[in-house]
Amino acid sequence: MLNFRILTVLAASIALTASPLWAVDTINVKSTGKPVQGEITTVNKTEVTIKPRTGDPQKIPANDIASIKWDGEPAKLSIAKGDEERGNFEKALDTYTEAHKDATGKLKTYLDFLIARTLAKQALDDEPKIDDAIKKMEAYLKANADHVGHYEAQNFLGLLYGTKGDYAKAQTAFEGLGKAPWKDYQIAAKVAVGRMQLKQNNIDGATKTFGEAASGTAESDAEKARRAEAQVGQAACLVKQSKHDDALKLIDEVIKATSTDEAATMAFAYNLQGDCYQAQNKAKEAALAYLHVPVLFPKEKAAHAEALYHLAKLSGTIGQPDRAAEARDQLLEDFPKSEWAKKLQAETGTAAPAAADAEKAKE
Repeated sequence: MLNFRILTVLAASIALTASPLWAVDTINVKSTGKPVQGEITTVNKTEVTIKPRTGDPQKIPANDIASIKWDGEPAKLSIAKGDEERGNFEKALDTYTEAHKDATGKLKTYLDFLIARTLAKQALDDEPKIDDAIKKMEAYLKANADHVGHYEAQNFLGLLYGTKGDYAKAQTAFEGLGKAPWKDYQIAAKVAVGRMQLKQNNIDGATKTFGEAASGTAESDAEKARRAEAQVGQAACLVKQSKHDDALKLIDEVIKATSTDEAATMAFAYNLQGDCYQAQNKAKEAALAYLHVPVLFPKEKAAHAEALYHLAKLSGTIGQPDRAAEARDQLLEDFPKSEWAKKLQAETGTAAPAAADAEKAKE
């Protein structure tokens, strides 16, 4: 009987020792694809310090953090983060906002960032929401100037102002992004400015900016990915200058060297490739280039809508009227508010399906 009691006490002791009575925060690290668990002790705009249960504290650079799961956060936040990733912004916002009501401390501040980021993503697809998204993002940045989401927020603020057409404020935001201590963010800032210059038809300025962004060596995967974005920007400038052979050569290099995980870059590259082939009156090659986007990168909404527009226009000319109709219907149903849907409607007089409008209104 005595031995049994001793064993019971030992078992209870082991269970208590193994139980997570200490804080368990989790940082998901981009570069390793692995989580780091422990107690997050400090958070600032360049790094997060986490103290594992054993061993020395680890400093994780902010640009290497995929996401953070805080000790005690509601389980539904994991679902909300998945909704945000999949583009279900309204659902994600509902959950984030609900969780924010009861959150405190570091979790509450992180939710401020997640809400502002999700609103920004939503507004970039739905321009009438731009002003509210800007207001929320600026409030987050003002209240949390040294938070882990600072530089990502600066990027979104620049994108929002750029979409609105306020290029001076977009420039200021991107300059803030360029002050980050990491080379990949510095390249990203230049790429963002180059795209803005291209949007304003400042081809010479964009060519110079993209050239600066693409110059030098890229060591990390993140730096290589941003350099590829800069090279695609260079190709876009060449297209504007009607240097289609040079653009195609550069696009081909980017496609061969870049991982398909870099979906936005690859989608943009294939659309540019299609533009080049169209300019050279190579309709079949152009259609094949555009087709890569809905097949391989359907989540890239802007590029997807653009590719569908071109497929709707081109496919009929190469003996594929069914594919043209399919692309047209998908564009008008899935992206009725996009510039490409509006352009197609203006050119063909086709109205967006009422069912699609009703569904979008619910969202």
